Amino acid sequence: MGFVVIPGSKNVAHIKDNLDILDFTLTDEEMAEIATLDKDKRYYHRTDEQLNSFAAWRPEFERA
Repeated sequence: MGFVVIPGSKNVAHIKDNLDILDFTLTDEEMAEIATLDKDKRYYHRTDEQLNSFAAWRPEFERA
């Protein structure tokens, strides 16, 4: 469907869990149900200041 989901976490175990998706599939029925959820409404509105802050952020393990 072209959607990109970027899970976020500062917990290393959670990050590893988020990447462990190779055995995950949705049925055609589940995909159709998800498609009905689109209400053409954004739930996240970012400002340029937020975007710059996100781009500059580095996890603690990258700061050393």
